[in-house]
Amino acid sequence: MDWQSSRTTSFRYMRVDRATMTDVEQLDMIEDGGSITYDDLSAIKVSGSLPYIHMPDIGNDYIRVYSAHEQGGKVEEILHGTFTTATPTSTYSHKTRRGELDMYSLLQITQDAGITEPLTIPAGTVAVSRASQYLTSLGLAVRADVSATQVTTNPTYDAGTSYLEIINDLLAIAGFNSAGVDPSGAVILTAYTDPSTRAPSVVLRDDEEGCLFAPAVSHEFNLYEVPNVLIAVASSTDINLVSVAKNNDPTSIYSTVSRGREIVLKEDASDITEQGVLDALAQRRLTEVSSAVESIEFSHPFLPYECGEAIQLRYTESGLDFTGVAVKKELKLTPAIMCQTRIRRFVRM
Repeated sequence: MDWQSSRTTSFRYMRVDRATMTDVEQLDMIEDGGSITYDDLSAIKVSGSLPYIHMPDIGNDYIRVYSAHEQGGKVEEILHGTFTTATPTSTYSHKTRRGELDMYSLLQITQDAGITEPLTIPAGTVAVSRASQYLTSLGLAVRADVSATQVTTNPTYDAGTSYLEIINDLLAIAGFNSAGVDPSGAVILTAYTDPSTRAPSVVLRDDEEGCLFAPAVSHEFNLYEVPNVLIAVASSTDINLVSVAKNNDPTSIYSTVSRGREIVLKEDASDITEQGVLDALAQRRLTEVSSAVESIEFSHPFLPYECGEAIQLRYTESGLDFTGVAVKKELKLTPAIMCQTRIRRFVRM
């Protein structure tokens, strides 16, 4: 399908049997006008809402949202997500009951569930395998990249800690992204890759016929809080070490030279007992934190890309040529099916 050409769009909402994860019933009482928000910076990644009239009780079953796109006599259907739902309020007027379903990705199940007693994960545990075990124990399907990385310490969690927090800690140990979810409802565990190495999967331009994005593009680039001095402190009853790393590089936009002032970040390193090790840590951490987030936000008709993909927007009329990773995408469930998307990149020192 040519996604940059006109098409007609309709939606289908299906009740999903929780045990079998199969579509079992079409929910015709759901109305257009809802929305879905994909947000890679949030814990559960996907949420949304659906307006309804006379919605039946679907118990603990899920809902799937589909859109069908017709163009030139051909139809392509897109699955947008599988959700657990809640109905906090409804309005009754004579014989009519209206309301709005709140939708959450199935990662909400892992956030709601928590351990009932203190938990210690022993050193030597394969991190991703253990994370997968927790997910399957909660009844969730898992798709995981292969990793043999082991836990090297003995992390301990208090009773009441959510499984999602524990799972994401294990993924961080393995060098993975935080847990995600695919449209079918499976939890995906993927190894981290540097966003700057990804080639754009979508290019949006205003210098070609049929420009897709709206002319109002929001740009955000905040350099103010990026530090140029890092102070690492290792203090205990036996030692008191301090290391100061400074960015004095005149070619760096964040440096003390370029800014004419110091912006200090202090970090604790109480497990370090040698000055040379502390000096190396301070220099490494200054490099790691010396980046600012630059982002743009724009609207466009639906295109089939996901958060995590690299997007390029070339707005030649304004002189903007921006390539970044999509971190947030809000989809309006109306026939126009417009999207509001945020893409960002890191500008390092």
